[in-house]
Amino acid sequence: MLALPACAAKAPSPDSAAVEPAEAATPDRTAAAPAAAPAPAPAPVAAAPKQEFSGQWAYRQSCGWQHSAHLELAESGSGVSGRWDDGTRARGDSGQLQGELRDGRLYLRLCSEGEADGKIRACPNYGEASAYLAREGAVLGWYRKSGDGYRPYLKLHPAGAGQAVPDDSSGCEEDAEQD
Repeated sequence: MLALPACAAKAPSPDSAAVEPAEAATPDRTAAAPAAAPAPAPAPVAAAPKQEFSGQWAYRQSCGWQHSAHLELAESGSGVSGRWDDGTRARGDSGQLQGELRDGRLYLRLCSEGEADGKIRACPNYGEASAYLAREGAVLGWYRKSGDGYRPYLKLHPAGAGQAVPDDSSGCEEDAEQD
């Protein structure tokens, strides 16, 4: 479901071939001219804080469709690997994931180990990136591709040992009226 296109190198424009590098336009120094002292090195810029994605994350809803989702993420360098599952009382799917960190977001590519409905490729064939995760305080926002953009999908909570995942009861009132 999720794969990221490789960045393509931009071909030089016809006008750029006629431009000379800046050093080519600078006259050569002569022995009589003293060399300028090198400028001091700029102070190091503080790196942006690293977004932590590793660990177990979950969403649960005990009413209505009883939707649940789980992600298990392990970071290494600028990449992430792990497992996922997402489903309701009617159907669901699970599999493996790969992710790439870009601009504070973790873009995900998924493959399915279950009965995929065609939206997610069977493992080990990862699809294109069709979702991303973003840290939103203590939770992860899961956004899914929709047309040319992304739409909010779920808020995932830490789900390690001893951590209770909050129950999302939004929309349950409508379900109770329909039963």
